Amino acid sequence: MEKTGGKSISFFGLVAMGIGCMLGTSWLLLTGTWLETAGGPLNLAVAFALCIVIELPFAFAYMEAIPMLPLPGGEVVYSYAAFGSRGGFAVGWAGILMNTIVFCWVDLAAISLLDELFPVLKRTGVLYRVGDFPVTLPNVIIQLALAGAILYIQLRGANVCASLAKIATVVLLSMCLVGLVICFAHFDPAVYASDGGLEFDFGGSASLLSLLVFSVAGWETVSKAAADATGPAARKAGAALITCLLLVTGILCLVSTAVAGNLPWRETMGHTAAFADVLVGITGIPAVRILFLITAFVGAVGVMNSTLYSSARMLYGLSCFALVSRKFSVLHPQYATPARCVYFTAAFVVLTPFTGKLFFLPFINVASLTTIVMWVMSFAAVLRLRKTRPDLERPVRMPGGRLTVAFGTIASVFLAGNILLPMSPGALGGLEYLLSALLAALGMVLYRLRDRSLSAAEREALIFGGRLSRTKGETQDEKDGTAD
Repeated sequence: MEKTGGKSISFFGLVAMGIGCMLGTSWLLLTGTWLETAGGPLNLAVAFALCIVIELPFAFAYMEAIPMLPLPGGEVVYSYAAFGSRGGFAVGWAGILMNTIVFCWVDLAAISLLDELFPVLKRTGVLYRVGDFPVTLPNVIIQLALAGAILYIQLRGANVCASLAKIATVVLLSMCLVGLVICFAHFDPAVYASDGGLEFDFGGSASLLSLLVFSVAGWETVSKAAADATGPAARKAGAALITCLLLVTGILCLVSTAVAGNLPWRETMGHTAAFADVLVGITGIPAVRILFLITAFVGAVGVMNSTLYSSARMLYGLSCFALVSRKFSVLHPQYATPARCVYFTAAFVVLTPFTGKLFFLPFINVASLTTIVMWVMSFAAVLRLRKTRPDLERPVRMPGGRLTVAFGTIASVFLAGNILLPMSPGALGGLEYLLSALLAALGMVLYRLRDRSLSAAEREALIFGGRLSRTKGETQDEKDGTAD
């Protein structure tokens, strides 16, 4: 598989890509939603703790997979090696959807931030209304222009993407740190405990956990960026991934806790940017709100950059592996980037401005579902490869041994059940199931249009370049009877 855009991402670039994909705007825009869903700050803290504990086994699996198969395509490579064509495509399509949905969602979030900064944008040039949400001409133009700017950056290559991610990361972390110091200096335990804030309800924590899968997702971006990393950084990609997970989850939990210690948690639901509003109340400086809204906008740009990078690279991997049309693997003549993949994934955002905010929360739940599919299949792939490909070099083994394997299996069942079982607190609704079905159908169409002329052996040579030996005289495709 041909490299794209040169090997130019450093260790900090890997961390920045991960944080840029994770932090974004949720720390500012979703505090009220999180507290309402959890039913109080204590339930929220428990949900965040569970989120870290549950996601660690999957992150540990990536730590083993990245140096074992440090190839473009990330999860697609791991799942193909373990489960064959169908498994590779399924996890690849889930990853593409997750990152593309986040890209679209953050495009909507960026406009919400601009509407807060410039209220005239949501009142001028109303084209029509989608439910209670107005669609205005200025917002449509800005959303399309923002997506176009990110698309141009993607075409320039991995080093430009990483540079933008570094800038966004430094700005976000600096502003969050300053805000947290101020908020915790004025933290009032009585406010935190008000309105039943210390009453524990596991159902509330479980409900929030479904949203947090979306909000904390993004650390797996490192697995795709590792193929474009410099030598030492590539060897430390697993450490970069864990750093992103722990750092961002901690920040998100601290921001919500800081808000709940300064503003009764039920009142946060009436604030678009509760963290910024609390800081204004503490400092008495209205401009602080504007500053933090701008900071969140920078974060939105960072997320759009990182998620489009991930989705385009995964589609490029599927194309190079002949799991979708090979036409997607044509590189830009000047920048050697997967231009057609960038165009295809960015095309989803063309429809987003015209939906208003109708799909704002449904997008979160669908992205959570696709994220769970990607994590669980990657975890299962690492375990299966230990049996089917024992000859693979494994510079890093999944920390925790059998305990991690057992807990990861339990976590997989819990996450899937929490979002799919109708009686579960975090279950999908009818609209989310419909969106998921439509997107799955699109994936099936793309898979049917794949290049069927290749044999399983030829496809494996494309993916691994001779890195893998055929095990027990046959590939997984041949076992399943799915060779093309």
